[in-house]
Amino acid sequence: MTIPSSGQSLSFSALRTEFVGGSSAISLGDLYRGGSNIRAKHPTNNATNDAANVPESGALDVSDFYDQGKSFTFTYSSSGTDQNLSDLFGSTDYGVDYPKNVVIPASITLGTASTSEYALEADSGGAGTITITNNGNIIGAGGAGGSAGSANGGTGGNGSAGGDAFKASVAVTLVNNGSMLAGGGGGSGGGGGGQGGALQQQSQQQTTAQQGPSYQAPASGNKWTRYQLEPGAPTTPAARIAHQGPNLTPGQQGSRVQMPSVGAPGPSFPSSLPYNQTSVTQGQYTYYRGPQNSQGYIYYTGMENPQEVGIQIAYSVYRRYPQQSQQQNQVSGHSGGAGGAGGLGRGFQNQPGGDAGASGSAGSTGQAGNGGAGGDGGTGGGYGQAGGAGQDGATGTSSTTSGSAGGNDGSVGAAGNYIEGISNVTFTNNGTVAGGTE
Repeated sequence: MTIPSSGQSLSFSALRTEFVGGSSAISLGDLYRGGSNIRAKHPTNNATNDAANVPESGALDVSDFYDQGKSFTFTYSSSGTDQNLSDLFGSTDYGVDYPKNVVIPASITLGTASTSEYALEADSGGAGTITITNNGNIIGAGGAGGSAGSANGGTGGNGSAGGDAFKASVAVTLVNNGSMLAGGGGGSGGGGGGQGGALQQQSQQQTTAQQGPSYQAPASGNKWTRYQLEPGAPTTPAARIAHQGPNLTPGQQGSRVQMPSVGAPGPSFPSSLPYNQTSVTQGQYTYYRGPQNSQGYIYYTGMENPQEVGIQIAYSVYRRYPQQSQQQNQVSGHSGGAGGAGGLGRGFQNQPGGDAGASGSAGSTGQAGNGGAGGDGGTGGGYGQAGGAGQDGATGTSSTTSGSAGGNDGSVGAAGNYIEGISNVTFTNNGTVAGGTE
């Protein structure tokens, strides 16, 4: 503003310089508020019209222009978040070629809690000279920490980049007398601990094996025969067992399987068994009467007494015996611990400082290999700094097999920018900045 305060001399040339420009002659009639040289404020404009005392009509006097200027000025009276200049001046006046000023007092802080937003943005659509004077604080959001790596070797999540403090999508002049602080990047998440090695175990298992059933010619070899006397015969019905050799070879029902003689005597069976007995045990073997032979093994025969005529019925015979087998069991290795989440970067929503990353969890322990501990999450970065790196997860201990490797930590979050769109900014820094420019 070039117009002096009351009591000082005021020339037409000063009025021309402030409100019209150039060197042409002007009259007071060219300087009504609401005309082309001095704009009236649109109802949506929240700024102050710096020429508010200039009359819109009626008599004009040079004294009406003391302390007046050709501009709209918005001075913050309270702190705020996610500020856009178009909201301050209204979309109509923001897009008009007319000077606009923004003043941020020392007691004011503008910030944002989202890394996708800006504490203050000179958004698109602005026209005219735009001047921002920051005497306070403009602070971007801290980046989120990376997620924790899952148990058993999960990779830690990446930390998010810190948010930008100010963005210029149109040409502005920015004078920083205060602080412009980009958000710090989030710390990376720690990797999950590796799973412990598996334990292989062997055990004895008791089972029952079977040989047979085996069918044999009635006159020799392996067979179970039942002698059934005809009604009225004086001899008590009985069953006889014959087993040739210690081994039985399985055969199909109805086939004639000749059992090889090994020269060794077979088991010593009783000469006679009860008529309806279907099994007999000798040593470790239990012999069983199988299905009746249906392929020609039923015939009549004379017994000790030729007068006694009966039926000799042949059955298959098989035996069962106990045996032990080796069984291998596997006990799974114990679970590794989850990693720790990365810390939040320092920013508007986290002004005291970047958060420390969370500690990784211990792996579980027991009979097999122990799980590795999860890595700690990285610390969130300070204003305008990258986040800290987390730790890799520890490898699980070995057992019969090797333990699994722990997961890697994620990538750290990058620092934010204190100015995005630096090519649109004429910048004078008399204060403090943190971060970069883009």
